[in-house]
Amino acid sequence: MKLNLLMAATLSATPLVVNATAYDLQELPVTDISVNQFGSSIDNTGLIISTLTNPFNPPIDMSLFDVENFPNLTDPDAAAQGDFNTDDYTIVSNAFRNNAISFTSFGQKLASRVLYQTDGTDVEYVFGFDEEQEETDGFTFGMNFLGTGSANGEYIIGNSSSTFFPSTFVNEDGDEITAVIADFIQRGFVQYNGQTTPLTPIDSTLEGVSQASDISENLQVAGFSSVDVRESITLGIEACNAEDLTVPLDICLYELKVRVQEQFVRRATIWQLDAQAQVLSAQPYDLTFTPEADESRNFINQAVAINNDGTAVGFGNVLVNNFVANAAMVYENGETRRLIEDDDRLPNFATDINDSGLIVGYQVQGINNQPRDRMFFYDLNTETLTFPDGFFVSSGTVPRAVNNNGIVVGEADIDTNTPRRKVGFVYDTQTDEFLNLNDLIECDAPYTIVAANSINDSGEIVADATILRGIKNIRGEFILDADGEQILETTVVSLKLSPNGAEPPVCTTPDEGDIDLPREGASNGLIFLSFMFVIAVFRRFRTK
Repeated sequence: MKLNLLMAATLSATPLVVNATAYDLQELPVTDISVNQFGSSIDNTGLIISTLTNPFNPPIDMSLFDVENFPNLTDPDAAAQGDFNTDDYTIVSNAFRNNAISFTSFGQKLASRVLYQTDGTDVEYVFGFDEEQEETDGFTFGMNFLGTGSANGEYIIGNSSSTFFPSTFVNEDGDEITAVIADFIQRGFVQYNGQTTPLTPIDSTLEGVSQASDISENLQVAGFSSVDVRESITLGIEACNAEDLTVPLDICLYELKVRVQEQFVRRATIWQLDAQAQVLSAQPYDLTFTPEADESRNFINQAVAINNDGTAVGFGNVLVNNFVANAAMVYENGETRRLIEDDDRLPNFATDINDSGLIVGYQVQGINNQPRDRMFFYDLNTETLTFPDGFFVSSGTVPRAVNNNGIVVGEADIDTNTPRRKVGFVYDTQTDEFLNLNDLIECDAPYTIVAANSINDSGEIVADATILRGIKNIRGEFILDADGEQILETTVVSLKLSPNGAEPPVCTTPDEGDIDLPREGASNGLIFLSFMFVIAVFRRFRTK
């Protein structure tokens, strides 16, 4: 029997396992808040930020609820009194979540994505710009969040709109109309000691836009902010100030902000904070080229990670033969430079940097006539660029983070099926070990790790994993079938993986008799290679 091409590639690319360690698992204590969770970051104190989707029991603001807007309710009379049955509660909440996603001018907004912080035991809402209101008996949970990180266990960064608020006016027909709008659509923030500091953009015309992507232990925040506006924004502001305007100015401007998000001129920005998380300075970083005066295209760049020496990395637009491409960028001491000067390696992106100047990222390459993300790491000290092999030659591999020990985590294709199955990986840049995290956890773990998103200097990893679990309704109650049994579905949960120093387990593959088939993380590399062919045949027949 011939060895298939995928297996041959894996055998040639996978190193012997020498220094791998097993990991202890902990599911983050947020499953009572939402069904699906996605780990965002873990800092050196162990503080974890997690993004939760469609949280249970969202608050309904009855002052903004009109039963006539919901003709498909099963019990409209009860709903009008705020007494929602589960089906109607689901209908109304989903509608309000769609309002938040689309930034419509009318109707309550409810978030589909919220942030929580946890040390593994205690859990706390990251409120950002959210505010407590009487109508919702607490926070509004109205805005969608993008959570990106924390530093020193105290400083949390994230991104969202401002809190939504009602704005009432009388239309041309004499009807009183209530809009629900926000002051700004996208802004980064730092939350510290119960207070939120906005990361105000360099240019705040029409409130501008900003985003926080990473924070260092020296309290420098990397991201982007608006530094100018395009003509379309200027014309829109003039139109909202016209004398014949038929809606209030604040509503017109809100709708304009929603429409022109991509029309702001955005540049990589580094904010310096003081110990109280107040902004001391904001340094924008320009492009690596100067656009022509009559250029109609809107060029951007962005910082996505920063180390404790103040060097940031990310990506930005470049022009090659008048075509726009993205290139990995380094932002340092007020100057922007390309990480990889070779135009033949475009597009490429930098995703993280450690304190030793080791940068990780990926290049989009054409492999077998398909675009694949291929991981690289670049050493600023030696100016060397390295492309690890990954699981196999055409495996799409995206690094998410690197710690100060040179350990990289991310996600990668584990097979060539369509669609390709992805797993979380850990990679040691010093030993060239590239390992599937699923092979480094206990054999009977019910999880499949699909992505690793962050790693701290203790080697603790925050990862996303799938598990088969009972479906819950909007109240957080299990949905049962006609026999009273839970209905199962694949759920995504956040895991904390802690290295325990033990050798990776040797696990028996189901339906394979008494033969012990070690995972890729097994401590005995020779045994691992001996059984790779058997495993390949087994998986090949199982997937038919």
